[in-house]
Amino acid sequence: MEHVKVLVKGWTWIPDNLENLYSCRCGMTCLWTKSPVLVDSPDALLFETTTPPLQRHVGDPLRVYMELEAGRKRSGREDIFISYHAKDDVQTTYAGALFHNNRNYHISPHKNNDILVYWSSSRCLPHRDRLAKSLLDLIPQHSFGKCLNNVGGLDSALSMYPECVAESNAEPKWYDHLHCAMSHYKFVLAIENTVTESYVTEKLFYALDSGSVPIYFGAPNVQDFVPPHSVIDGTKFGSMQELAAYVKRLGDDPVAYSEYHAWRRCGLVGNYAKTRAVSLDTLPCRLCEEISRRGGKKAGV
Repeated sequence: MEHVKVLVKGWTWIPDNLENLYSCRCGMTCLWTKSPVLVDSPDALLFETTTPPLQRHVGDPLRVYMELEAGRKRSGREDIFISYHAKDDVQTTYAGALFHNNRNYHISPHKNNDILVYWSSSRCLPHRDRLAKSLLDLIPQHSFGKCLNNVGGLDSALSMYPECVAESNAEPKWYDHLHCAMSHYKFVLAIENTVTESYVTEKLFYALDSGSVPIYFGAPNVQDFVPPHSVIDGTKFGSMQELAAYVKRLGDDPVAYSEYHAWRRCGLVGNYAKTRAVSLDTLPCRLCEEISRRGGKKAGV
């Protein structure tokens, strides 16, 4: 197939700026759109919040179902399944730039020396708040967001770091400047909602992109997704006191701290190169290639 057309039928968070005509490998082009006006005969229908049709006949568009939440449950009606896991038909990681594209991506050239850790959460899950508090009580930190906030409100980052105001006429939301704000800190605490193999979300990748070192609690195979020696895996320490002492020592040792950033001199290497290669940014072409490989509407049932 030289040209593949994907019509997005049901979604909640899929970014509008994925909408485009793409030039993919081997001369193939790919149209990704939410508008039925632009594609009257799609090769595939993509569903993210709604269930695909029960049946498909030869000549009908292929049914694609995407589930990036930790549960990773197939609908049972899809021809192609997209998830965060490499074992599924099309893998899509949370790395890349297309999540919350309107954020201010300014990176601070300086790190705070007195306040070491940034933490931000606005979905206050009891188990995550308990874990965060058990560490944050031991380290100088700023807690933004709704949970454990200690900076005087959700938008305090804008008064603390005025350069983090997004270039937008819209009323700012706390998450618009989170990437910029965390860049002022040496460490970012990143705790997943769920501990599941390969479920590594933007919580970790935002910290890496902001120039900070993540203190991570989540997927046990997190090293499969990140640059070498870039993340502090909190689960590898015997206690929170031990972890806090290590973070403090690292924060006071410029040479040891810089070793967590050595990978940046080498670009995208190892597992991290693979992670970025299969991010949401590249999903349209990769999905269209899979649709083409299966024959599109001509595929058997």
